[in-house]
Amino acid sequence: MSKGRLFGLAAALAALFGCDEGPSSNLTFTSTPDVWSFVTGIAPAGPLLVKVHGNPFGEPGDMLSREVVRAIAGTFTEPWLTFTDRDEDAASKDARLIWLIDPQAGFNADLVCAGELPAPDAGRRVMELRAVFCHRGRPLSAVHGWVRRPDSAADPRWRNLVSQMARQLLSGRG
Repeated sequence: MSKGRLFGLAAALAALFGCDEGPSSNLTFTSTPDVWSFVTGIAPAGPLLVKVHGNPFGEPGDMLSREVVRAIAGTFTEPWLTFTDRDEDAASKDARLIWLIDPQAGFNADLVCAGELPAPDAGRRVMELRAVFCHRGRPLSAVHGWVRRPDSAADPRWRNLVSQMARQLLSGRG
């Protein structure tokens, strides 16, 4: 085998094995062909509510929620698109982004929007995140992501995953 082919094979294998640790995500569901138009219709009224379930870092829950909100907010440059983790600051309780960290298998976006949340399952080598954009108890979009298990919510790879998933969740594009 030539050196060039050997190098190409080695590069391909390195890329393949590196991908399983993420950050990686994919859009798994949309109920409307243009989620972003829906966002532009409701978000100017005030902050969208962000709810985070699961806490693998052992940090105070409100600290983790604030980190998720910061990562999401840093994704978008639109001045009218803001986020909060506080119910009382949200413009509408009807629209919310629900983030599940390390949920058990059997994830169901309809059940999550209806308030039935899966129990956490942090026994994996990679951290799994699920995000659902809900409106009036129904899912508008859902995203699945994973990353090598970080030590904290300040890990750049984890923040990158949250940002990447937020863009997919609110744009409805993969």
